[in-house]
Amino acid sequence: MSSLAKVNSILEKFWWAMTVATFILVLVMAIMRGFHKWAFYFLVPVLTILMALMRRFMRKKLEKSEAEKANREAESKK
Repeated sequence: MSSLAKVNSILEKFWWAMTVATFILVLVMAIMRGFHKWAFYFLVPVLTILMALMRRFMRKKLEKSEAEKANREAESKK
């Protein structure tokens, strides 16, 4: 696993953790202070989900690219 793949994996996990943390925080604040005031802030967990999915897409794309590169190198050595 390349260092870039490790970074993508770590950042993907970070964004999933931020999704959980922000959802819980917004939910607690909405219960305490009223949903009508905090409904807009539920957009933040949605944005963190999108960031996590983008990182997942980038990780999968990088893994596929690295596998194709390894296959080409193996074929050229034959």
